[in-house]
Amino acid sequence: MSRWNEQNSRKNRLFHLLRIRRVEERIAARYQEQKMRCPTHLSIGEEAIAVGVSSQLQQQDKVFSNHRAHAHYLAKGGSLKQLIAELYGKADGCCGGRGGSMHLTNPEAGFIASTPIVGGTVPLAAGLAWSMQLQQLNSIAVVYFGEGCFEQGVMHETMNFAALKKLPLVMVCENNQYAVMTPLSQRQPDRPIVKIAEAHGMHCLSGDGNDVEEVAGLAAQAVTNARNGVGAYFLEFSTHRWPEHCGPNDDDELGYRQKGELEQWKQRCPIQRQIGRCLTEGDITPEELEQMELSIKMEIDQAFVFAEQSQKPDEATVGTCVFA
Repeated sequence: MSRWNEQNSRKNRLFHLLRIRRVEERIAARYQEQKMRCPTHLSIGEEAIAVGVSSQLQQQDKVFSNHRAHAHYLAKGGSLKQLIAELYGKADGCCGGRGGSMHLTNPEAGFIASTPIVGGTVPLAAGLAWSMQLQQLNSIAVVYFGEGCFEQGVMHETMNFAALKKLPLVMVCENNQYAVMTPLSQRQPDRPIVKIAEAHGMHCLSGDGNDVEEVAGLAAQAVTNARNGVGAYFLEFSTHRWPEHCGPNDDDELGYRQKGELEQWKQRCPIQRQIGRCLTEGDITPEELEQMELSIKMEIDQAFVFAEQSQKPDEATVGTCVFA
């Protein structure tokens, strides 16, 4: 990966966008083999938010996620081999094969935890940010969640506390307009989510979640200010997931989206937008783009071989890390 790891560059962000997309496409393609026996929520179409935000973070910053966590985990530097092994339920997985897709962790990379409980990691991130503040650390906490979190009381309680204490916390709302198959218009009143966060006293920014450069620019403001004691930030980014809510398949035939809605979002593909930008600006040549794709493919191939060859967890450890 280091070949394209220039700090905070357009080419670097393109690399990570492509890497996340190709990883999830491969997961989707191989899911039918029945070797990944855990529910899997893909973020295809939403990659720009994780990449744009993470491009502004430092190693000591900590990230929390939700059930759709692959992009956040990979963008923060989580091990790809351990991710795939976790999906395979192997001992070399990031949770020892116990967590599956929705329970990921890689503390060395600063990715603390993901959980399928809607809003479950929101207060955890605030708690860690408070600890960072009390210890006077030069670190921030970031938590990703969907717009469905606004239907959870803990979301509003956390925003209130974060604003009150001016925590070094950045809350990132990935507004993809749907909770499973129910549109936002059927779940919440017609008002901007970001205005609710403002009413709680949060510093707020919103933007196009399918433009990685816009995401990175807004994240830079939030991360810098949160780190410097200005207070907690709330970022809302509009985006859309392409596959079904849970699983590897397309589901547009079910009719819960408006006709043509998915196609409109695909025309706003964050990866194609960044490829066009990088080619136009001279950040990359077609030959370098081809080499980038090849490098990513080789890494993914190796990760799946690693997962296939990894051992299953020892049955003697079945009770380890299990709590009532």
